[in-house]
Amino acid sequence: MAHRIVSLHAGYDGPNGFVDGYVGRPSDRGPYPGLVVVSGMGGLNWFQREITRTFARAGFVALSPDLFDGVLPQGHATQLRYKNSLDVQRTVENLSAGADFLRALPWTADDAPVGVVGFCLGGGLVLLSLARTNTFSAGVVYYHSLFPDPEELESIRAPMMCHYGTHDHTTPIEEIEAFRATLDRYEKQYELFMYEGVGHSFLNPRQDSSAQREEAATASLERTFAFFRNHLGAPAGQAEQSETPGES
Repeated sequence: MAHRIVSLHAGYDGPNGFVDGYVGRPSDRGPYPGLVVVSGMGGLNWFQREITRTFARAGFVALSPDLFDGVLPQGHATQLRYKNSLDVQRTVENLSAGADFLRALPWTADDAPVGVVGFCLGGGLVLLSLARTNTFSAGVVYYHSLFPDPEELESIRAPMMCHYGTHDHTTPIEEIEAFRATLDRYEKQYELFMYEGVGHSFLNPRQDSSAQREEAATASLERTFAFFRNHLGAPAGQAEQSETPGES
């Protein structure tokens, strides 16, 4: 059984001003682990809101900060322009402040460890957040399309889990293998999973309706939930299963 949830508009003061966002949380008081959920280049769109709710159903207080200050870029070229124009350091600082916001909510503990998970652009921002701050206790990367300098990865101390499709042209096998080699060279704590026959953004049901994509999405989310419960803690009676995005 998934948790009943509440989801709503949110916002918090960061080091660079006000950060708009969206929160999903279980409807009872908890406390529950906190997650910062980082979008891809589509921003705080339908999928990002639904994946935030998905983490809430799994028993997390999930915050999706708005990377683009209220803009929902439309069309692939426009989304790429916003992605490539993003102030990365400012964004990392705002994501880090999101963890403080989560700890201040009544549904998390004041000293609770907070995790971070991101998709595409957001996956790269997870890596940079783990490398440039000590804010997050664990991180999950989905098919990152922002590739930090390998030397930055040396600073990562938190455990990681990473998910990729074998047919992803945005994050191709060569990039994944180079990334894996860097993590091994620096002796990082990580797990990396490949999902056969699926492409980029395979979590999103609007990418395609194939059973293969759905199976990859479900398997990756189950692994991600278990990883965060292990590293962030989970209250007694926490739900062990949740729905995949778009199936609510």
